[in-house]
Amino acid sequence: MCDKDVKHAHDYNVSADVRAVMQSVPSREEMLGDIVMALLRAGQIISRRTICLKLVSRIESETDPIVAAHLSDLMRLILRNNRS
Repeated sequence: MCDKDVKHAHDYNVSADVRAVMQSVPSREEMLGDIVMALLRAGQIISRRTICLKLVSRIESETDPIVAAHLSDLMRLILRNNRS
């Protein structure tokens, strides 16, 4: 096997690992759905404020940096202005 083949095989393994990790992380829609369902079960009002508070709580308690980053992205999405 030449150096080029080894490098290509290594790149493939790394990208396959990244894909595997990303598939295990819930999508933004799933995360938001989980938060809304938790708020509904707790009898709380669904608002931007309550969703953001729940997101902050989950970000602070999250130990997986990838999931924390996704939660932070979701927070930015919710707080973003609707201006184009």
